[in-house]
Parts: sequence; C-alpha cells; structure tokens
Amino acid sequence: GRIWRNLYYQVNNDQFLFSKEFLSGKVTMRGKTFKEILLKYDIYKDELLTPIDSGRILQLNKELIDSFTISFGNLNYRFVKMFDDTVKNTKSFYNLLYNGKTALFVRFSKKIDKLSVEGTFYQLSRIFLAIGNEMYPVNGKKDLFRLMSDDADNLKDFMKKNRIRISGKKPESFVPVLMYHDRIQ
Repeated sequence: GRIWRNLYYQVNNDQFLFSKEFLSGKVTMRGKTFKEILLKYDIYKDELLTPIDSGRILQLNKELIDSFTISFGNLNYRFVKMFDDTVKNTKSFYNLLYNGKTALFVRFSKKIDKLSVEGTFYQLSRIFLAIGNEMYPVNGKKDLFRLMSDDADNLKDFMKKNRIRISGKKPESFVPVLMYHDRIQ
C-alpha cells in the first residue's frame, strides 16, 4: 500500500463507513488472512485503511485484497471484492449479507453534496441480488418478486404467514425470504 492523505478535510462529515475511528477487523489478501487489525473503510474512494507506526495511515493495495471484515455495534460486516463493470474491468467492495443459492449484497458509497458552501458527505447504499452469475439491483419487494417470478406466490404467502416485511432501507430484511426461497428450490 501507500501512505494515505485526507484530501477531503474541508468537506463536512467524513468519507468513512460507520465511524471515522478505526474499527477492529480482519483482511484477506491473496488468500492470506490477517486478523485483529484496525481498519477504516473509505466508501467515497472505496479504499481500506489501517494505522501504522508514528501515527501514519496506510492505504492498502485494493488489487491485493480479496475480502475484509469490520466489527461495528456488536455485528461483523463482511465485504468481498466483486466486478462492478466487466467491460471497464472495475471492482468494488460489497457487503455480503447472505450467501446461498442466491446471494444478497449491499454496496455502500458516499457522495459530496456540492450545493453547500464547503460540501457535505452523504451516504448511499444499493442492494443487489445475485442469481447465478448475474447481479440485479433490488429496491424492494416489487423488484424481488419480479426477479423471482416463478416463486412469487410462495414468497408472498411465506411473508404473510410469518409477518415479514422487506424494505430497501433494511437490506437484512430480505435474508429470511431468500433463505426460504433457497430451501424450496
């Protein structure tokens, strides 16, 4: 990696996921896992940072990272590197929420609102459902039922019987429905 410099110190808020403080985590690079290290995930630049000697911060080489986990609020968040665009050959980190026959991912990012005088970071998240080798954006139950049209009636019945509500604002709410779907397939 290389030494990190904060280029956005004049922007309100920060570019990090969960906290501007370093969080406990682990990183897997080229198949080797490094445990119990401190990490910050810059979701504006999609870069992973760790402190090194004398207060400096190392920006880890993204090309070498396979996955990483960050602990926050008594939960572990696992991120895997996946293709965003196979034509441009770009990869980004996605939070893996569920991995079965189908898989559920969340892509976190931050943008700068340039309408304010100094600029302000604001956070976005997008949910993706992986079916086979394809990734599909999902905003709510309408998208889910459209993607799983063969089982939509079964899924609706399951959700109604179990009083399950899914929402794009709570990506983890999709997990019980996907688990049920994978079980009946």
